[in-house]
Amino acid sequence: MVNATVKELQRKNDAAWEALGRVLGGMEAHLEQADAPGEWTARQVLCHLLFEPGSKPVTLLERFATGDPPLVEIAPGAVTVTLERRRMRLADLVAAIDAQRREVFGYLETLGEADLAGRARIPVFAPLLGTDEVPLPVFVGAMFDRHWVGHARQLAKIRRAAGLPEAKYTTPTPGETR
Repeated sequence: MVNATVKELQRKNDAAWEALGRVLGGMEAHLEQADAPGEWTARQVLCHLLFEPGSKPVTLLERFATGDPPLVEIAPGAVTVTLERRRMRLADLVAAIDAQRREVFGYLETLGEADLAGRARIPVFAPLLGTDEVPLPVFVGAMFDRHWVGHARQLAKIRRAAGLPEAKYTTPTPGETR
């Protein structure tokens, strides 16, 4: 049986995933567009949502520990657009993001309550949480819900700049439930 915490994380990620899907509808021809000069393009936003090339999100999640939490350095605002990613179509980028999210939630479904108590020291979270020790569910919620919702809003701005109609689904505000 899947843990209630994991079910709630999955529910929130499903809503964020739906928001991304709605906002991305019709954006294939606009992957290289930004909403303003100096801002990320749609491709860069999608590449940012992917983990670094060659890295696996589950490998990161497996590092969370109940004992001595490992140090995890995250560079906020980093984006890697490799030649391979530059060649990817919208459907390819979406499929890659979906594969990562499925892998993450497949892994989380195998964890028990004790495993979900694992923590990692993530300095970038300290200003937000008042500590750099981040529990696994908080990290997953931040990365696969709030982070995705924020970037869905950014993609909605790019949609508008491209002259596309508003997406039929509006992204939830942080903390909003559906």
